[in-house]
Amino acid sequence: MADFRVRASGLAMFFDCPSRWAAVTLDGKRTPSGVPSLIGTGVHGSTAAFDSSRLNSNEQTWISADDAADVLEQTLKNPTEEVDWTGWRLDKAMTVGLGVHTRYCNEIAPLKDYVAVEQTLQELVVNVPCNAHDPEETLSIELTGTLDRVYEEATEYRDEQDIPLYHHAFGIADVKTGARACSMSVGKHKAQIGVYELLAEHNGHHITLPGEIIQLQTSSNYQAAVEPLYGARIALLGFEGRTGLLEHMARMLKTGDFFGNASSFLCTEKYCANYTDCMFR
Repeated sequence: MADFRVRASGLAMFFDCPSRWAAVTLDGKRTPSGVPSLIGTGVHGSTAAFDSSRLNSNEQTWISADDAADVLEQTLKNPTEEVDWTGWRLDKAMTVGLGVHTRYCNEIAPLKDYVAVEQTLQELVVNVPCNAHDPEETLSIELTGTLDRVYEEATEYRDEQDIPLYHHAFGIADVKTGARACSMSVGKHKAQIGVYELLAEHNGHHITLPGEIIQLQTSSNYQAAVEPLYGARIALLGFEGRTGLLEHMARMLKTGDFFGNASSFLCTEKYCANYTDCMFR
């Protein structure tokens, strides 16, 4: 059994504020989910339903963007966790969710070729150095996650008989929603995408293309963009003697010394269950 179990989707939280991550993941502290988070969950589900239907080459089984939006509606009407609806109404949340859902289905999805959507991955246990003074000391970490998308790009070339052939390459794509989704650096997602790349390889996908962050901005214009993310595995694992993010995480997990980040956007009583007792803010 591994010493710790870490979900890929939780890594952005860890490197944003390790103290908040520890409060949620290790101590089980919770605050009610916000409506923007619920919208994100609904949009992930609805866009995944839209894309999953297209994994089947039979176009008669494809569903429309409107049909896929039913998943969003059900998520908003029937949340599985406590939600703080302060300042929100259901119709407003549905309008926002539909805005980015429709933009994705009409403008982003037609440009992408996916080979996997919302794939549950077999976990991977890695032994990570956790002591800067003793490289032989390691911590066993079980990496887990559900993959948003694996995208494919095909490059045409011709053989000696001038017959067209295709080289297929694959990469990880991940959907992100939020009011600032298109204005924030994609670099904060390197650890998560790096773990997805490791897990995807472990589950039979050969990943050679850069990661992609599909940004869906839940503001009035519902802006959407796809940004490449290079070097995710290098940032996660390190390179040429430089310590990667996973080893930094292992050191904190080993010692239990989790610092707080008072400059985090989530450093508020609404979003952090550790806020009242935190010495760092």
